[in-house]
Amino acid sequence: MNPSVPSSLDLAALLVTLGVFVAASLSDLKTREISNKFWLIYGPAAGLIFALRVALAPDAIPIFLVSGGATIVVAFLLFQFGVMGGADSKAMMCLALALPVAPSFLAPLWEASRIFYPFPIAVLVNSFLLSIGSAVFLLVRNLAKRASAGRGLFQGFERESILRKALVLLTSYKTSFSALQSKIYLYPAEEVAVVDSKPVRQFHLVASAAEDRNKLVNGLESYKEQGMFSDGVWVTPGLPHLVFLTASLLVTVVVGDLMMWLFFRAVGY
Repeated sequence: MNPSVPSSLDLAALLVTLGVFVAASLSDLKTREISNKFWLIYGPAAGLIFALRVALAPDAIPIFLVSGGATIVVAFLLFQFGVMGGADSKAMMCLALALPVAPSFLAPLWEASRIFYPFPIAVLVNSFLLSIGSAVFLLVRNLAKRASAGRGLFQGFERESILRKALVLLTSYKTSFSALQSKIYLYPAEEVAVVDSKPVRQFHLVASAAEDRNKLVNGLESYKEQGMFSDGVWVTPGLPHLVFLTASLLVTVVVGDLMMWLFFRAVGY
């Protein structure tokens, strides 16, 4: 359901949202921080757009309130339970005000027209699906490297279980130690433990922005000098979720709700 509002208002909301999302994503990728100035600008702008929607389409106030309110509650709960970061939660709350419904001037390739499904929630769900898709990309990348190298990827990790190796293939990839040192969004996916007086490589499967990245990298540097990482080091890319939210916004506008599409395909709709 898409209440009738001027297409110019929807266009302004979409452009403002994309502009802020892209700028905030680039800032996060570069510095690993997102300044509150983005939300201090986007929040009032989104609030003004929401007020204009209410004024121009008073009959659709219940739809705006349900969609915007549900998204704000979901974003808050996901933040409280640690599923989303503070910046991601603020981005979703602002999106709930700016675009409580899909832009009226664009028709996605797939849309369950008979179902009211909050547009911001669709963006959120799509973002999680896209983040899962990154695991598939990493798996393909690792298998391609294995095929081209003609040798195993897990030399030195003979003690690790098949399950942990599979998780690494889905979440990490191998690169040079210098790349790990220079790219701040890369986190070590391995560590070194001393077993029977000998250094042994083992996987470090949990990598998050809350960890002290420099401490993790510094802990490996002495072993690098010993030639332990001559074949490369496993790293986990710490991409901020706002990057996936930005990509998801475009996907949702152009393609539609991927989760609902998968569901209806599964039931033969």
